[in-house]
Amino acid sequence: MSVIESSSRHQGPLVVAVLGLALLGIGCSAAQKQVAYSPHQLRAEVSPRVPVERAGEVLVPFEPTAAMVARAKKYTEGAATAYQRADMLVAAITAGHQFDVQWVPVVTTVARDTLSNGHGNCLSMTSLFVGLARGIGLDAYYVDASDRVNEIGREDELIVDNGHIAATVHTDRGWSLVDFTGELSEYRTFRVIDDVEALAHYYNNRGYERISLASLEGREVPWDEALSDFQLATYVLADFSRAQNNLGVAHARLGDDVAAEVAYRLAVSSDEEFAAPRHNLGNLSLRRGDPDRAVYWYTLAIKLQKNNPYAHYHLGLALNQAGDAEGSIKAFQRAIALKHDYAEPRNLLAVAYRRQGRMEEAERVRAPQHR
Repeated sequence: MSVIESSSRHQGPLVVAVLGLALLGIGCSAAQKQVAYSPHQLRAEVSPRVPVERAGEVLVPFEPTAAMVARAKKYTEGAATAYQRADMLVAAITAGHQFDVQWVPVVTTVARDTLSNGHGNCLSMTSLFVGLARGIGLDAYYVDASDRVNEIGREDELIVDNGHIAATVHTDRGWSLVDFTGELSEYRTFRVIDDVEALAHYYNNRGYERISLASLEGREVPWDEALSDFQLATYVLADFSRAQNNLGVAHARLGDDVAAEVAYRLAVSSDEEFAAPRHNLGNLSLRRGDPDRAVYWYTLAIKLQKNNPYAHYHLGLALNQAGDAEGSIKAFQRAIALKHDYAEPRNLLAVAYRRQGRMEEAERVRAPQHR
């Protein structure tokens, strides 16, 4: 597999890699199903799915201006092949003397705003590339590479899951992957998605961003705004499990556990391998005073995501409330093994040891800040 690296000033190398069609798993799907939409087509497709009062919020993340396309054509003139044109465009997007847009981890914007701001996250920069690539005659599509980023976003006891979006472009060398994070080697799977699903990712990422930025800045999270974004994501793509889960988180934080449960259960039914909504249903059960049901959901979550320390910790809480002292000790031990500085299970494990008269073990396991 040949790899071309284009110089850039953002964190990590920018990569254009030639990939086999089978690896991308798209086969002839682009010919069998509409994947790329014009801005007009996308609005026409999505608008009927959104409540009338929110029709004005339907965006086209990849839509460039005519001036942006003209610049892209200028920066890629002289390319002898489609592959060279794609690579020149990738380089131009981050080159200081051309588009000069840099990757940042948390800023979700449409293409024209990404260019105006001079930075954007993976989805923002991918949208910019997709729009410009199509504008200069290339076949470019969004790629969901969320399996590469299986991070746990911990919002107190609830889990918020966020995805990763890259692009693929078809050239004379076949299908190539464009990833603005420069972490190609960490990818495990790729899935080409249509523009409708990409738009759902846009709203989901924007909602997640509101939560993340507020948490980082130490201010109150605007859960009503995040809820609004997650709702838009689920309007656009009804079976989008990630957005359904996140919608449940927002409902729970706003005090509507009934709506949260509905959203979590929809996420469970949409994706049989998604651990987060099962974990979150465990949280709801625990809050409602039903530890046995919580154990059921946490156990399902752990089967899907064995190395999540928070799930093991919460399983320990549920087992303890259900009267299974030994089971809770094992769960706390596992949580600590996965996250050595995790204070909560350390403290509760110390309490459990003391109840059993295991004083030396209780002292050893106590969290560092309590020593």
